[in-house]
Amino acid sequence: MDRSRTPNPAACVEDIHYLPGRSLNRDVISRLAACRWLDNGTNLVILGTSSVGKSYLAQALVNSACRHDYTARYYRLDDLANQLAILDASDPARLRFLSELHGCDLLVLDDFLTTPVSSTTAADLLNILAAREGRGSTVVTSQFDPEDWYRSLHDAVIAESILNRIVSSAELVQLDGPNMRRHVTGLVPAE
Repeated sequence: MDRSRTPNPAACVEDIHYLPGRSLNRDVISRLAACRWLDNGTNLVILGTSSVGKSYLAQALVNSACRHDYTARYYRLDDLANQLAILDASDPARLRFLSELHGCDLLVLDDFLTTPVSSTTAADLLNILAAREGRGSTVVTSQFDPEDWYRSLHDAVIAESILNRIVSSAELVQLDGPNMRRHVTGLVPAE
């Protein structure tokens, strides 16, 4: 069973396309796939426009981490917020869920702050990230640069705290290149 909850359990770093014009470096991907950054608690921020392969890269890294016996959880940020919203604060299931998020070696938050989040979600996110400090790595994928995340968070103190917890110990991977959805589906000829 895929406990990481990735939407694509078959995503694999070996299947990443290194097309002309795509800003992916094989050495960087190989190093990340070896997962030593997880031992150091390093975070990873994957940035790029829509459809350049941010989510696929994150899913491939989750699957690589699982192959190396790390524990991982993968959520689109909106789905995580919805999951937390339906679990009452006093529900033991919520405590178990949060314990999984706090204790996993790798937590991926895909589509990070692409839309504004409620103050409750922002507070939950801050608490999750604070509990993970020194315990695991977090990967976020986003179409927006970290300084633009403030627009999706309405409380400046919480925004600064979230940003600091993610970015201060993060490696940045900036993806550029062709629309990978179109390339993979054959709408754009391979070069």
